[in-house]
Amino acid sequence: MPSGFPVTITLTAEELRRAEEAAKRLAVPVEVFARNAVLNATRDVRLTPPQYKPHQLTHIHRKAAAEGKVWREEELRERGLPLYWSKAWVEDQLARGHSQAEIAINAGGYQVMAVSSHLRRVHGLGKLQKKTAEQRQNIHARIAEGATRDQIMQEFGLSEFGAGRYFQLADAERELQLRFRQDVARIHWPATKADIARILFPGSEHRTSNWLDVRLKKGWLVRVKTGLYQVAPEFRR
Repeated sequence: MPSGFPVTITLTAEELRRAEEAAKRLAVPVEVFARNAVLNATRDVRLTPPQYKPHQLTHIHRKAAAEGKVWREEELRERGLPLYWSKAWVEDQLARGHSQAEIAINAGGYQVMAVSSHLRRVHGLGKLQKKTAEQRQNIHARIAEGATRDQIMQEFGLSEFGAGRYFQLADAERELQLRFRQDVARIHWPATKADIARILFPGSEHRTSNWLDVRLKKGWLVRVKTGLYQVAPEFRR
């Protein structure tokens, strides 16, 4: 039996005989049988993480830092500790394009100032600089030209994870363009909204409006007249 806390249970004579017989069939002591019965019954129970006071969090973090501990997201979730203690988790959040305010919320609803301070002091991550629309356009253009991640980092002052975000967006854009080309090939152009709905979204016609809006904004489609659309020249065969 593993070490732990002893528990006493009270059974009737009939219940004890049944337990002993069941344990005998499994060739285990009745104590082991009883423990396994409890574990099986509580397998799907999810414990509420403990709630810590600020001074308790400070103590836990300082002690772990003194020991050189590297926090993992899984352990932080299990113990109910702030997710922003994990640098890997923070970097993933940054790569997904989240702001520090969003990171504070995603980490468990902590104060933005506290999270920002931690990111700067502990993880060495400075204040995020949001790029202008022109800068973002230039970054995407350089990636399209074949620039490497290191080049993007150097030219635009981005971190590795910040640059990675733009490459993820570029990959998603290429995939969207590929799907659009596949959709275009299925339709005889120019086409009406009803034509597009019938061919691309049978049974889900409500999705057509959003599909059109997105591609019109990107310039992939042109509105010939009300209700009639044409594919932009670069997407025509």
